[in-house]
Amino acid sequence: MPFYQKPKTFTPLSIAAGKKAVKSGVHHAIFTSRFDKYVGEWKKDLKEGKGLFLTHTGKLYEGDWYGGFRHGFGTLSNRKSNGTFSLEYRGYWVKGKPEGVGWRYYENDDVYFGYWKQDRRHGYGKMWYKDGTFYVGYWKMNKKDGLGMLVQVNGNRYEGHWADDLRDGLGRFYHLHTGQLQEGCWKSGICIQSTMSDIIIRQFCHLPTEYPIPPEMLRDSRKILEDSELWLNQKIGEVDKKLKKCIDKM
Repeated sequence: MPFYQKPKTFTPLSIAAGKKAVKSGVHHAIFTSRFDKYVGEWKKDLKEGKGLFLTHTGKLYEGDWYGGFRHGFGTLSNRKSNGTFSLEYRGYWVKGKPEGVGWRYYENDDVYFGYWKQDRRHGYGKMWYKDGTFYVGYWKMNKKDGLGMLVQVNGNRYEGHWADDLRDGLGRFYHLHTGQLQEGCWKSGICIQSTMSDIIIRQFCHLPTEYPIPPEMLRDSRKILEDSELWLNQKIGEVDKKLKKCIDKM
């Protein structure tokens, strides 16, 4: 009686079952051990394509996936106590984190629109603060850095260079409530050298100065300022016009 020999093409049942369990294509609903829910497309057991992912904590992502990560365009929302959802982020993602152009709606009602890198504001962007303050300019890893303009609630505004989230470098500060223009150098948010002059609309401001600033009497003041080491050592940035034009059209 011949002995049984295992066929060369034999596949163990455990391996065969595992292959059948690999998810590919569209699935109606897949639940995790934490009761997170995913509805969408798969490829080789990884989320890839279009899909919806709702976590047990109420975070809802709808959009593109690649290799198991949120990747491409998508929206992130939070479920409120009444069952509705509030939008948190709308824009582009790279490997699970906001990166590229996108909108962010903060819990304190601040709003940001611009470029992101690894879930941080990075590049050109605009920020609307809840108290009415507005900033437009460049960011570096969540901090104002480079050229930018900050408009305060009372109308006063600063236009110039920033570093580490503070005014730093050459800049202009328009005191529109008193009708004066301050031009000079800032360091870590403090003006260390500047000149003051009246603006044309001084008499129409909310709290105009009683008397105009007298004309300067210093000879060759502009040359003295331009030749000063403090002034020469300041950074002078240039606005990326192509990038700004792209953002303004969106």
